[in-house]
Amino acid sequence: MGKVNTYITAADGQRIEFTLDRGRRRTAALAINEGRLTVRVPERASADDIRKFIEGHLEWIEKNLELSAKSSGLPRRFEDGEQMRLLGEWLTITAVKSDRYFRPKTEDGKLLVAVCSDSSREYMARQVQTFIIETADREITESMQRLTALMGLYPKKVTVKDLSASWGRCNSKGNISINYKVVTYSKAHIDYVCIHELSHLVHMDHSSAFWGLVEKYCPDWRSIRGSMRINSDEDE
Repeated sequence: MGKVNTYITAADGQRIEFTLDRGRRRTAALAINEGRLTVRVPERASADDIRKFIEGHLEWIEKNLELSAKSSGLPRRFEDGEQMRLLGEWLTITAVKSDRYFRPKTEDGKLLVAVCSDSSREYMARQVQTFIIETADREITESMQRLTALMGLYPKKVTVKDLSASWGRCNSKGNISINYKVVTYSKAHIDYVCIHELSHLVHMDHSSAFWGLVEKYCPDWRSIRGSMRINSDEDE
């Protein structure tokens, strides 16, 4: 049992990347979250069983991967011409043929990525992914530094990472984790998530006192929270 990232090449030549989750279940199932496909299968399912199951649902997979990626703001394939959202603004990933490397940069609604004649798809994806993560780390760190000083609340540790179903978490030891994917939203959204988690250093619940503290530093928290894709409590 366990999860592994893998792919198949379908009969039409399409590469289908997914997380394979083997477990104690009787039937296979599909799930899509943040533009990523998960295929859940019985522990003893063969590679041929898995391939046939995926190929039998290609139309559903394609449709829902596109919808999920668009909703999350993250690119699905990290390819030239694909759109992504960063700090609330939509950008078009644009490959720029260049003999000299330059770091990905935004310009006129585009994310420019330097490529040479033999650059692979994986290279393009790594460049875009690294740019997104580095931007998230920079913006979240800036928000945290500013807001800790403003609120007078200081966590023991702040980690920027990939959280599967929440925007942030704060544990009883005073350690805070922030989902890097919040960088697809505006700076006001990033501030809200940071304020939410910092407020948990005082109130470890979602009581009226907790929300009162959040509102003190983020009066528009209701509208901001309502506009975000993950609408459950951020640290649950």
